[in-house]
Amino acid sequence: MRPFLNGTGSYDLIVPKFQKFAKLRGEKDYFVRGTFTRNNLDFSQDVLHFADLGFDKLSMEPVVASPDEPYSIREEDLPEIMEEYDKLAKEFVKREKEGRGFKFFHFMIDLNQGPCVAKRLSGCGSGTEYLAVTPWGDFYPCHQFVGMENFLLGNVEEGIVNTAVRDEFKLCNVYAREKCKDCFARFYCSGGCAANSYNFHGKITDAYDIGCAMQKKRIECAIMIRAALSE
Repeated sequence: MRPFLNGTGSYDLIVPKFQKFAKLRGEKDYFVRGTFTRNNLDFSQDVLHFADLGFDKLSMEPVVASPDEPYSIREEDLPEIMEEYDKLAKEFVKREKEGRGFKFFHFMIDLNQGPCVAKRLSGCGSGTEYLAVTPWGDFYPCHQFVGMENFLLGNVEEGIVNTAVRDEFKLCNVYAREKCKDCFARFYCSGGCAANSYNFHGKITDAYDIGCAMQKKRIECAIMIRAALSE
């Protein structure tokens, strides 16, 4: 993935360092995180490999990229991705019952209550609850909007001057998104990522459809896992 100048890979050098770091963390949280693309859709094998290496707090995120990129995930990839989540969920249950379980970020869903009502509505809070600050002091709603001048909110010297964009993000919630109104998952993802919505549809109140499909699948897997482990 990230070869050295001589062409050799970094795996053998990096993995022992990660293992040492995770051990030093003890009971403190950490996550070993990977990314899967269209070129490696069999991500369940990556997660299980991490677990076999001794890591027990894991995350594997789908790449989000322009459809023009050869590695971007397409709609036709979703059936294979759904099968991978199923495989991972079944193995998750098996290992948990065997006493060698692990945590997988996308299956860690509070099915009893979850976030408070405000968070369920507002989501990540980009542009209102937090900002991205560039090294030169400019404010943007989040790091994914940096460089898009129409989303420049202000700077550390003047504060927030573009109140119109700030107010637009205030209203970016599940009830402002047409696709979310009848979706059973809306209060778990809070409408998804505003940057993804803008990049794929040109507005922050739409939704990244591929991400929506994967989010719903993760919730279904989390429900299955809860049922299977309650037997």
